[in-house]
Amino acid sequence: MLPNKMRISANATNSLRRLQSNTGLTVNIGARLAFFTSLEREYRFDPLSVAIQHDGRELDKHTWLGDYAAVSEHLLNQAYPNFTKQQFHNAWAAHIEDGLVYVASIRSLTTILNR
Repeated sequence: MLPNKMRISANATNSLRRLQSNTGLTVNIGARLAFFTSLEREYRFDPLSVAIQHDGRELDKHTWLGDYAAVSEHLLNQAYPNFTKQQFHNAWAAHIEDGLVYVASIRSLTTILNR
């Protein structure tokens, strides 16, 4: 469902780098945390009103999603049952952008554990 190579925005890339600097979490782990935080908050991507930039970091799907690829794709499919492959990619990137609003301010791993 998601493409084999996926790219996020430059803004999200910078936020993930700051998160990595603050916590030691790698960019892909930070992206997973942001994605699931966004889903938990029940954010929904609207492809008609939100333009997604793919001008930042590109990694393969396995690196971005790791062992959670099937879960991530299933949750996206449940939230957006009629999306195309490109729309799923945009939704995934939008969820990372949304989730980073909440996780980018994390200063340490202890903060994550205390949430």
